[in-house]
Amino acid sequence: MRKEINQYIAEEYRYAVTKMQELQQPNKKLFYFSVFFGVAQRALNLEWNTDLALVHMITQNIHTQLNSTMQMPGTMNLLPLDWSLIYDKLTQSSSDLASYFEEADKERSKEELYRIFGCFAEIAYAITGNGSYLHEKGLLKL
Repeated sequence: MRKEINQYIAEEYRYAVTKMQELQQPNKKLFYFSVFFGVAQRALNLEWNTDLALVHMITQNIHTQLNSTMQMPGTMNLLPLDWSLIYDKLTQSSSDLASYFEEADKERSKEELYRIFGCFAEIAYAITGNGSYLHEKGLLKL
């Protein structure tokens, strides 16, 4: 990926993470999290990159899933989850992704990127019925 595109992504992601860290309201954190798939899509319009396409798809999916869960009356009270933990993990994983793009001049490994994707996948799965059940049993750790 071209250096200027990577730098644009890193700056936008870090701004969004900073806002997510400052805010307590889940819906506002989710608003800034939407930057992750929005910026990825804009960057893909400038240069195709398979890893960036994965960033777009994964972050858009978790955003949609969290947003849908928040919109369903009573769901957040029904699932046996600590929602502040969910949003803390979302913020931390977002920060990890921002750091990944900030360190473009260093050797970045696919394993690190996929570890971050795995954290996002755990969050997305934890907010499903089965995922929250597994979390409650201690099988899915966040």
